[in-house]
Amino acid sequence: MPDVLDAIVPVDALTSFTADLFVASGLAYGDALLTASTLVEADLRGVISHGTRLVPGYLRRMRDGGVNVQPSIRVLREGPAFIQLDGDNGLGQVVAHRAMQHAIACARRVGVGLAGVVNSNHFGAAAYWAMMASSVGMIGFATTNTASATMVAPNGAEAAVGNNPLSFAVPAGAEPPIVLDMACGVAAAGKIGVAAMKGEPIPLGWGLTADGEPTTDPNAVNLILPLGPKGFGLAVITDILAGPLQGDLATVRKVGGRASNQPGRCGHFFLAIDVGALTDPKTFGAEIDAQIRAVRATRPRIGFDRVYLPGEIEWLQSQERRRGGVPIHPDQWRSLVSIARELGVTVPSRGVSSESPAT
Repeated sequence: MPDVLDAIVPVDALTSFTADLFVASGLAYGDALLTASTLVEADLRGVISHGTRLVPGYLRRMRDGGVNVQPSIRVLREGPAFIQLDGDNGLGQVVAHRAMQHAIACARRVGVGLAGVVNSNHFGAAAYWAMMASSVGMIGFATTNTASATMVAPNGAEAAVGNNPLSFAVPAGAEPPIVLDMACGVAAAGKIGVAAMKGEPIPLGWGLTADGEPTTDPNAVNLILPLGPKGFGLAVITDILAGPLQGDLATVRKVGGRASNQPGRCGHFFLAIDVGALTDPKTFGAEIDAQIRAVRATRPRIGFDRVYLPGEIEWLQSQERRRGGVPIHPDQWRSLVSIARELGVTVPSRGVSSESPAT
C-alpha cells in the first residue's frame, strides 16, 4: 500500500515531467523521453526502486560529468547474429535501447540476436529490455554488471562481485508475458534505498555494514548479501557476460564508478530469440497461455489467495496504475519539484493529488 501522503501523478504527466527534467539537463528530447518512459514503466510495475526515484542521481551524474549526455555510440564488432557497441559513457537507457534494437533485428534475420555493450551506465530495470523482445513475439534476456562490487561471496565479508540483475521475458498468446526480473542478491540495492527513503528497517539478512556485520538499518548497509550460493553464482556469470566477454574487466577489478563525476563503466548483455525460427508462434503462444493458466489454477497455501506467475503481480499493478495514476513518495516528489524549480521546469499540477488509491 502506498503511503497516504503519496503524490498520485497521471502516467502521461509523470512521463512528460521526467522527460523535461532530462531535457533541461542537456539530454536530447528523444533520449529524454525514452529514459523517462523506462523509469515510469518501472513505477507502473511497482518496482519503485528502479523508477523515477533514480532521477536525482541520474541528473547529478549528468551535471558532474559522470555521464556523457551526447554519446557517439559506435559499433566495435558485428556479425549476422551479434553486435557489440561502445556506449561512449552515455546514459544506460539510451545505450541499452540501441543495443536491444540491434539484437531484435539480428533475430529477425537469423533467428537469434546477441548484443554486448561496454562503456555504459546504469540502465534501470532489466525487465524493460527483455520486454522489448517479448513485445514483438521474441524471448528476451537482459543483464548488466554494476559500476562497482557491492556483493559478498557466501560466508564473505568483503565485496566480491556486483549485485547484478537479470531478466527473461517470454511472450504468451492472450495472457500477459512471463517476466522474470531479479537481482542476484537477497534484495536489489534500490530496495534498500527505498527503505531508507521511507525510514523503514530492512529485514535481517539483506545487507552488512562496512565491518561485515549484519544490520537492519538501510543507511548502514555497505555490502549486499547474495541470494545464497546460487545467487552468487549467477552474479559471477552475469558479470562475465557483461564484462570480460565484452573485453572489459570483472567488476571486482574495476576502479571507481561510484562517484558522480566518474564514468559508470557498466557493461550490458542482451539476447533476443525469434520464437518463429524454432516453432509456430501461435502454437507456442497457446501453450504458454495453457501453462500460465495451469500454474495459476494450482492450490495456494493456507493464508494466500492464489499463486502468480513471474511478472504477473507487476503486470496487474501496471494496469491499475495506468488507470489511477502513479503513487510517488512525498520525499521523492518534493525532491523532483525542487530540481524542477532549479532547472526552470514546469511542475505538473493537473490531475496530481495526494490521495492514495488502493493499489
